[in-house]
Amino acid sequence: MLEGIRKDAPANTFADCNGVTHKLWVVNDPAFIEKIADLMAEKKLYIADGHHRYETALNYRNTGEKGTADYVPMMLVNMENEGLVVFPTHRIVRDLKNYEQGEIISKCGEYFEIITNLNREKAENAIDEAYKNNKKAFILYSGDNNYTSLTLKDIDIMKAFLPEASTALRGLDVSVLHTLVLERIFGIDKENMANQKNLTYTRIADEAIAEVDGKRANCCFLLNPTRVEEIRDVAMAGEKMPQKSTYFYPKLTTGLVMNQIVK
Repeated sequence: MLEGIRKDAPANTFADCNGVTHKLWVVNDPAFIEKIADLMAEKKLYIADGHHRYETALNYRNTGEKGTADYVPMMLVNMENEGLVVFPTHRIVRDLKNYEQGEIISKCGEYFEIITNLNREKAENAIDEAYKNNKKAFILYSGDNNYTSLTLKDIDIMKAFLPEASTALRGLDVSVLHTLVLERIFGIDKENMANQKNLTYTRIADEAIAEVDGKRANCCFLLNPTRVEEIRDVAMAGEKMPQKSTYFYPKLTTGLVMNQIVK
């Protein structure tokens, strides 16, 4: 049905600042809209990106507004769509007192298989291989072009630290990093993470590395991307993804369409 609509010229076409082309078709046929709604009626919808917006919309509706406040615009994407890409969000650790890499690596040895003294290419190859084998791994970088790969020895370790969490949530790379390293070894608690006091985020690996090389950060962690099916499984367990665990690309331009609410 949607492919049939795309045979006509779009109502609008433009490129954003990242060079991504957006095309917008408008459907006003009530019968078509009703048919689409019927087809979607029994399907599950996962809010993969934008749950804060959805919660805000619910709060606004619950203030007593009627009419169009009962609805919120969304973009729906097939979870198996080949164009749906998730980028990793890397972690930058800064302003820690008495940071010493050797001590950190020694403590990490309790939970992780560690390979030190790697260049960037070899470190990235190591976590790429871990990703292919469904292992939990990331890179620690503290400067001087010296990279360390950390691969979790046994996922069952996570049961002791997150006993109330689902298997899906415990198995996320970011859950492993936050729970075993940032919280237990670095002492960065959840409130600190939320306030970004000692921890900040970037989707650009070069930016994370530059912060360390520029002596503006103690270290950074380069992560693999979260799999779409991992996001689905966490949602199926009734849980939310950890902070900054996904970056979907490409992103629909904000404000492309507006829901006009008239009191």
